[in-house]
Amino acid sequence: MACGDSVCRLPHRTLPALHLALKTSKITISMPASTQAPRLTLRFARLDRALRGDVLVVPVVIRQGKVVPPPTEGLPRELAEHAVSLAARHHGAKQPGSVDDVILPRKLPFARLAFVGLGEERPIKMADVRTAAAAAAEWAARHRAAKIVLDSAVLEQLAGSDSIAAWVEGAVLSSFRFYEHRSQLQDDSRPPASTLVLASPRGMTARARRAAEEAAVVAECVNLARALGHEPPNVINPVTLARRAQQLARRHKLRCSIFDERHLKARRMGAFLAVGGGSATPPRMIVLEHKPSRTRGRPIVLVGKAITHDTGGYSIKPTASMVEMKYDKCGGMAVLGTMVAAARLKLPRHVIGVIGAADNAISGEAYRPGDIVRSMSGKTIEVLDTDAEGRMVLADCLHYAEKTYSPVAMIDLATLTGSCTVALGDACAGLFSTKDALADALLKSGELTGDRLWRMPLWPVYREQIAGADADLKNVGGRLAGAITAAMFLKEFVSDQTPWAHLDIAGVANTTKQTPLCPAGATGFGVRLLVDYLRRSD
Repeated sequence: MACGDSVCRLPHRTLPALHLALKTSKITISMPASTQAPRLTLRFARLDRALRGDVLVVPVVIRQGKVVPPPTEGLPRELAEHAVSLAARHHGAKQPGSVDDVILPRKLPFARLAFVGLGEERPIKMADVRTAAAAAAEWAARHRAAKIVLDSAVLEQLAGSDSIAAWVEGAVLSSFRFYEHRSQLQDDSRPPASTLVLASPRGMTARARRAAEEAAVVAECVNLARALGHEPPNVINPVTLARRAQQLARRHKLRCSIFDERHLKARRMGAFLAVGGGSATPPRMIVLEHKPSRTRGRPIVLVGKAITHDTGGYSIKPTASMVEMKYDKCGGMAVLGTMVAAARLKLPRHVIGVIGAADNAISGEAYRPGDIVRSMSGKTIEVLDTDAEGRMVLADCLHYAEKTYSPVAMIDLATLTGSCTVALGDACAGLFSTKDALADALLKSGELTGDRLWRMPLWPVYREQIAGADADLKNVGGRLAGAITAAMFLKEFVSDQTPWAHLDIAGVANTTKQTPLCPAGATGFGVRLLVDYLRRSD
């Protein structure tokens, strides 16, 4: 395959439709799966007598256990009376997401009126708005309501101007379904709504519309990362992932370079090649670039681990652990989703995405415990555990990215260690950084978006655990502080001059339990976090 620093023209198959067709008052949001997947259409309208829908959703807050009656401006008199009656009988709940509804007479423009709780009357958090939106979407799916009308004026009055974007984000995220490999869709008992109408008596302002449109883009890119994360290893391997990345790059005007195994060898990426050497499918390094015109200065570089399947190599995983290893590519999928979002939002920032894709398999060509390999940096690594493969791939990718682009900041995402999951559970990802300013910016974006982080130490004392005996480094540092020693290993391949952050997303990249915003499976963690960080970076 003739690939290199120029765009490589790879064959590809049709990718799930992921576009935002902007019209005067309508946005079409395609779900990230191609097999007759449902579509969510976002509309803007005036809340008047002419507007119709399956349900009118009115956000409410709770005061002393009872609903605060919402304003009924713009509603037909009889509909307003039903709203007052529903408020009188509904006691609500302190937690956001409670739903109570009433069936309306046929002569009214809506089949149902539903109150969706934002929680107690207090400053409303955007996380509560997203949860309420997801609850409304789930309620609509359960009642097969295809067209949801939201009283956006009430939402803004209760939760502020940012709440419109948060609601749209929650609605789109909660409507994710992965239908790519289903032969029939009739068994879906809860199909998501097809239309969400944001309605206000005076119409939506241009600012609110723009915020809603951008929120839809970001949420759809999260769903892209989720969809790719769900793909099984017989469908997504390093080569097919490169093809999909290139098609997305063409569609969204990103520059794309694909490096095959010959080019990795030419760059002496021995650590990366060792991991992919045991598979019949060779590794690939995918480099995406978003560079708006008139952009100056050094780029921000995002690096993602994309192990399309991880057997553990000769340090083989047990069967139960191996089943979920299709999700070991989720760091790379977050980078891919972020790059697509940057292009679609036209962020005024030069951004590079580097994705290291490999299949960690077992064969006569696979690397073994006891092997010593030389990385691109020249440092040698003694392999003690072939299941510590992600850090090997990232070592070469980080070194390549820094030496090639001299970034103003570099952030990597990886499902790197089970130790991080043990330490932090599934509530947040681990953050390791060499610069306080970068760490603080990421922590802030994490709190705002819900992709939360917790900072961990990078003290020199941990370096002793990865000091090599017959080589410069060991690829594991023992059972103690496993997440930290893995981060210390990566730190060896980044110079002190480059602000760098490592996000260990092992505990949050996928979930076995359904949440209001996400079904079981890949979560798309990191996309919203990184987009918010890129927006705020100078």
